[in-house]
Amino acid sequence: MSSERATSRRRFLITGGAVAGATALSGCGDGSYSGSSLTTTEEAGSSTGESPKQDSALARVDEVPVGGALITEGPENEQIALAQPSAGEFTAHSAVCTHMGCTVRADGDQLRCPCHNSVFESATGEVVSGPARTALPGIAVHVEGERIVTGED
Repeated sequence: MSSERATSRRRFLITGGAVAGATALSGCGDGSYSGSSLTTTEEAGSSTGESPKQDSALARVDEVPVGGALITEGPENEQIALAQPSAGEFTAHSAVCTHMGCTVRADGDQLRCPCHNSVFESATGEVVSGPARTALPGIAVHVEGERIVTGED
């Protein structure tokens, strides 16, 4: 095999390996979304006919299972885990795993990271098992009517 052809083949293999590696790594922040964000004027209860604007509503109360959680998108496109540990009690935490930044998934009363199997309590954000060592940061939420919204009451 000629030197020029071997170099060209080597360059092709290295480039292909780099692309494959980048593709595999990009799966870590999967951007999965399984909730709803109230953003249209109709859903937000506005009848003014103004352009839809995103408010601080994260989900309807009936969308979050009692004893479970829902992953939804916040007002700034951040992933948020909403939990309802008991009827009418709501907590929220970042849904971004503190280990490597993957989006966790709701699994009963726990949040599981699909990338490296960290497990968190959905109600508190505390680490159940690693490799994550830090709890999920809390987010202030309260209920307004039938909606769960960000911020203090």
